[in-house]
Amino acid sequence: MLVDHFKNILNNYLDSITVGRFNKNHEMFRLINYTATDAVGEVVNKFGLKARGSSGAGTWTRYPWIAIYNEEITTTIQRGVYIVYLFSQDMSRVYLTLNQGCTNLKRDLGTKAARERMIKTREDIRDIIDSDRFSTDNDLIIGNIDYEMGSIFYREYLKDNLPMKEEFIEDLECMIGIYDDYYNLIFKGDEGLSNEIEIIDRGESDMKTNIVRIEKYIRSRGFIFSYEDLSNFYLSLKTKPFLILAGISGTGKSKLVKLFSQAINATSTNNRYNIISVKPDWNDSTDLFGYKDINSKFVPGQLTKIIYEASRQENINKPYFICLDEMNLARVEYYLSEYLSIIESRYFREDGKLITDNIFPKGYLPGDDIFANLIIPENLYIVGTVNMDDTTFSFSRKVLDRANTIEFSDVRLEYLDFEIEDDIEPLMLGNNWFRTRFISIKDALVSDKDYVVKINNRIVAINNILAMGNKHFGYRVRDEIVFYMLENKKHSLLDENVAFDYQIMQKVLPAITGSDRVIKDILIHLYNYCNPDGEIIDGINYIEMGEQNLETALYERTASKILMMLRGYEDGFASYWQ
Repeated sequence: MLVDHFKNILNNYLDSITVGRFNKNHEMFRLINYTATDAVGEVVNKFGLKARGSSGAGTWTRYPWIAIYNEEITTTIQRGVYIVYLFSQDMSRVYLTLNQGCTNLKRDLGTKAARERMIKTREDIRDIIDSDRFSTDNDLIIGNIDYEMGSIFYREYLKDNLPMKEEFIEDLECMIGIYDDYYNLIFKGDEGLSNEIEIIDRGESDMKTNIVRIEKYIRSRGFIFSYEDLSNFYLSLKTKPFLILAGISGTGKSKLVKLFSQAINATSTNNRYNIISVKPDWNDSTDLFGYKDINSKFVPGQLTKIIYEASRQENINKPYFICLDEMNLARVEYYLSEYLSIIESRYFREDGKLITDNIFPKGYLPGDDIFANLIIPENLYIVGTVNMDDTTFSFSRKVLDRANTIEFSDVRLEYLDFEIEDDIEPLMLGNNWFRTRFISIKDALVSDKDYVVKINNRIVAINNILAMGNKHFGYRVRDEIVFYMLENKKHSLLDENVAFDYQIMQKVLPAITGSDRVIKDILIHLYNYCNPDGEIIDGINYIEMGEQNLETALYERTASKILMMLRGYEDGFASYWQ
């Protein structure tokens, strides 16, 4: 009946309002203000929202509307952000829009300034929340410039081509999902904002503030991870949605994933944090992605179920985290090879959406199966934890090249300076905070060519050292180091040398292993690159000399790790994983 009510309004409003006086008993007044509004209310009330319709106040309006409110945000179309069906002046179309009130803004700021504020507000909201289901070009034809300019997202329905009820309801529910994101991420999120208060400038300093707050949240839960470690964790996720946490048992690797997720309101309760424990007998991807049983019925795996949930329209701007616990109890290349390949297929669609190839090959599942066209969504982040010992498997170059490998071996038992407060609230960060901005080096060059060239020169110098023993890396590693450094520059999280230090540690050193003489030469040359004012030469006490000179190192973390690897070499085998 809902679509029929809208069709009735579009077909009869202009003629109907010429017959009889404007009053509550008028057939058209009752249709808009009560009948159609109640039908909308039946859909939205279950989401805790209220519907209100209007055909005018004292006289017939040229633009009837039915608005949907979260009453914590607003209860009137004169202010705040709300969902509204707007009928055009000529009754040729109706729009479903996420819109914003202008009346109060014009009263307080004047017409010109109010409209400028509306434009800024809609763009700020779109920077945080995106949708490929609705339009954002503001090419609405309503007849009222404020409604047209204030639209944040919309869909147009032509009078002669109204959709079926199912599509109509689905559109509304998707818009409600966006409205809910607005409420959680913006209105209730960081600062409790409405569109009458200018949305905070989300520039370079914002993520630094967020990292400090995340650090405080984690410390209040009895765990200590430094600001630099958390910044590195964030930048690694921002660069590539797959990373590895390595270190001795008990250093809090799995706990970091869980606490970081909780700190941004991604929890097991809302299903946005999941832990998957790797089993030693995994020799293919069936436990993660799924398989067909003896009756050819598809049984989805753990990862597929999470991907499906994260891919839903109402969830796509919410980051989802998976902790792949003890991921090297089985050979990663065996059970994760499909994911590692698919993640490399990412590209930006024309509408800015980040997508991948399908997970399942064409024809594997029926076309109407809910998993048939599933891709790796842009809001999914996988963090694997590893303990390197005799019971686990090492990593291939294929895996290492595709991830930042973060080491946790610095155990500070004496540190007991925990945050006393235990009621620190989590942040509400949308996926735009985590989604990468770069897929190809061309994206990076467009963003900041001079800086890319500067960082690339450093990378080339390191790769020339590695080439001595055929250990040099390819374009993927180069690109991801550049992306990491660009993201760090944008958010001003780490000193540039500290950030590059992390990248040598995480993208270069893990692939250097062996007992050949050339490995020793590579490590010595790398140490000297990291510590040009304290170079060492091969000799009896060269490791001790390197330790004495550490304080002069430009990249101290890497230089220290190289000395540890050199000690391993002297014992017979150099490895990052010692």
